Amino acid sequence: MKKLIYLSACLSATVIAESKALPPVIDSSTVSGSTQYAGTTMPVNSAMYELLARMEQMQIEVQELRGIVEEQSQVIQELKTRQGNMYADLDERMQNLSLLEKPLPQEVMPEIAATPTVVPEVIEPETVAEPEITDKHLYQEAYETLRNGHYKQAIAAFKDILAKFPSGEYADNSQYWLGEAYKVNQDIKSAQAAFAKVLDKYPNSPKVPDSLLKLGYIEFERNNMAKARDYFTQVVVNYPKTTAAHLAEKKLIMIDQM
Repeated sequence: MKKLIYLSACLSATVIAESKALPPVIDSSTVSGSTQYAGTTMPVNSAMYELLARMEQMQIEVQELRGIVEEQSQVIQELKTRQGNMYADLDERMQNLSLLEKPLPQEVMPEIAATPTVVPEVIEPETVAEPEITDKHLYQEAYETLRNGHYKQAIAAFKDILAKFPSGEYADNSQYWLGEAYKVNQDIKSAQAAFAKVLDKYPNSPKVPDSLLKLGYIEFERNNMAKARDYFTQVVVNYPKTTAAHLAEKKLIMIDQM
């Protein structure tokens, strides 16, 4: 009887043990939380780094482009300034060359009165005096030499007039055109001195505003804008409604736009 009871108990324990389901086996090789996290995070970080690197490169390129644009703008401004200088200087030269200062009177041939026919007499030849050379003739020759582009010869001719006729009627004009001849011959220092001498020796000359204008041009080309502005302002204020004042106003506008 005891054996039967023992066997029954063993069978019951076996049945109960088999009836309890075992937990499922998880394959760690296919499902791993740590592995999945690393696999998704690393590509995201790499993409962010790449995006930041591209943005930094784009910023560098934008800065370079801005530098190029600023440089080109500066070049364009300089070209505009030079073009304005060329037009103003050309305008002034055309004005000067179109007007001959102090028009020289035309020589009038005397009328020959009709005389009755007479028997010619034998007359001993007389010595004919050579015509006197005046500052008027020298000035006309020097001015034409300058207009024809012979600058060195014109410089010598105007200097000769000033040496022979320092207080003559054409001394102030000769002094001014001497400065102009120096300037076109690229002797800027001598040109500046010649124009300044017009102001000092001939303060009442009509060539004073033109001399001030040329002194302003010289300072403008040297980039001395303060001195250039002073000369141009003197022309506009003291000699209004003149060609020199008109050209000086253009230069003042250019200086204000710089």
